[in-house]
Amino acid sequence: MRLRRFIVVGAACALAGVVTGGAIGSRGAPTAATTIKAIAKPVVMVPNRYIQDGLRWDKDVYTVASGGTIRVVNLAAGEGPHTFTVVRKGDRPHNGAQAVNCRICNVLAKAHGADPNSNAPPKYPFLENGVGQATPPSGDKPGDSGVTGKGKKGESITLTVSAPSGTKLYFMCLIHPWMQAELDVS
Repeated sequence: MRLRRFIVVGAACALAGVVTGGAIGSRGAPTAATTIKAIAKPVVMVPNRYIQDGLRWDKDVYTVASGGTIRVVNLAAGEGPHTFTVVRKGDRPHNGAQAVNCRICNVLAKAHGADPNSNAPPKYPFLENGVGQATPPSGDKPGDSGVTGKGKKGESITLTVSAPSGTKLYFMCLIHPWMQAELDVS
């Protein structure tokens, strides 16, 4: 899962004073299927001031009907694979230092069977409640996760969301922890 690369990139970004940004998503009507895209905008740098990484989800908020599916597509393959990982709202990193040493990222990357000293794919492509497995999770609580593949453009995963209507699922990419969004289940 390129955890080692994440740590190096994350440390460089934190030292440079990363400023992350993203478009504000809109809350739409619930749909049976929702597509979540990992996209990359050009990196912006102001010498001696900051670096801004444009890697992000294409929206901040998504909506899907309970029992519906989400498809997570990697359109930012130059940055490697991505994960769709449900976490508790409070477990998400909120600053550069937390992103560089993301506690929940380290725990769940280990559960995926990722070797931090390798760029090899993780042993388990999915997690159900934080436990590694070969099949997609139910998509209803923190610890549910999936890896989009090995880092090729267009790779995707499809997950069924079984959370009840009214649930808010907070998700992020374990490899790029500034990629954070919300999935509203209706």
